This record gives sequence, C-alpha cells and structure tokens, in this order.
Amino acid sequence: MANKDGQVWEAYWTDLPDRAGAAFWDCEPADGAAAHAELFKAHFDPQLPLVDLGCGNGTQTKYLAGLYDRVVGVDIAEAALKRARAENPAANVAYELLDVLDDAAVRAFHERHGDVNIYLSGVIHQLPVDRRVACTRNLAVLAGTRGCVFDQELTPASYTYMQRLIADPANDLPKLERVSIYFGIGLQPAAGEAELETVYEQAGFTITEGGELRLRTTETLADGANLDLPTHYVIARA
Repeated sequence: MANKDGQVWEAYWTDLPDRAGAAFWDCEPADGAAAHAELFKAHFDPQLPLVDLGCGNGTQTKYLAGLYDRVVGVDIAEAALKRARAENPAANVAYELLDVLDDAAVRAFHERHGDVNIYLSGVIHQLPVDRRVACTRNLAVLAGTRGCVFDQELTPASYTYMQRLIADPANDLPKLERVSIYFGIGLQPAAGEAELETVYEQAGFTITEGGELRLRTTETLADGANLDLPTHYVIARA
C-alpha cells in the first residue's frame, strides 16, 4: 500500500459506530456535494464518469449519482466501502477500493474507466507534505485530457480552530476527538490557501477557479450551533 495511512483509515471505519452522521465530516448533501455542484457543474463534462475520491460511506456519492449517469465512489478503506454499499447503493454507482498514491492501481483504474471528473473533499490535507504532489499527479492520470477536478481542503485556520476546541475541557465533541485520536490533528500542516493551487500546478493542472468555503461537520457546539470549518477549494483541469 503506497499510502501507509490506509491501515489507520481501515481501523477508523471499522470502529466507527454504525449510525448516520457518526463520522465527523458526514454532513447532509445539501451542505456538501449539492452546494459544491453549483460550483463545478459548468466545468465537468457530463459525458464522463464522476469519481468521488475518498467517498467514505457514500453519502455524497449517492447524491452525485442523481446528477451524473456514471459515478464511482473510491476509498482506501474497505470498511468504508462496505458501509457505502450497504447504506448508499444506487443503480448507477459502483464502489471500488483505490489508493490514489498507488501508481499502478491508478493507471489500471484509468484503463477501466477512461478519463473521469473527480470530486474530493478533505483528502490532500491529510497527506504528508512530500506526498501531496504525487497525489495530484495521479489525479491528472485519472482525469486524462478531458476530466476536471473539484477539491475542497482544510486550511491552517481549520487546524488552529480544531486544536483550540479540543484543548478546552468545557467542550464535549466526541466526533472531533475521535478524529484527533486516529489522525493526530495538527501533526501535518493543512493543505490550504495558496498551497493547494501550488500542488495542482506542480502536477500540470491549470486552476480555473478557487476560493473559500465552509465545511459543515456533524458535530454540534455547546451553544447548539453546527461546527463549521474554513476551507479552500480549487477547480482544476489537467
């Protein structure tokens, strides 16, 4: 496995309680893919398959299947895909195991599916800094000459905010704390703001659009408000 974090992701999804919204980022599509589609739909060729990269349990994948004829949800954790197949099946959705840092697996995926559009949210920021360009280079392989990418990632401000929330003993945030335990929030600098453009450009992409968004989580603050995180997004063409 090229991405050694795959074992951690497998453990996270295996141990996660079996209920809707248990994952920290598993927001309703209205606050995720539906809002993002308003940004990327003008850039995505509807004749191409759409790949939901890092699909988790498939909440956003199933929504995207209502917009595109062919959708493939991919994840590095088979435990996540097992949930996706059970919780979010659709006639035009396939769920496949894929490590986006595995060059051979990425080439094989492209041989099977051809050029694709790619939707991802919160994937690259989790990678070590020295592997991020390797990831975007493989996204370029998947996209080919016709595909396009929408990517939303956490920013350094996101990490600072989460660290402050976790450090405050007055907060009861079990979903965020679970993420912190498994993935060590703050150990890697987040891929946000200008850095996200840089890792795509170094992989040969052209940035067609970018800006700031909020990431809705499934965690609720003490005052009853939703925990939202600042993010940066790009739309890029290989």
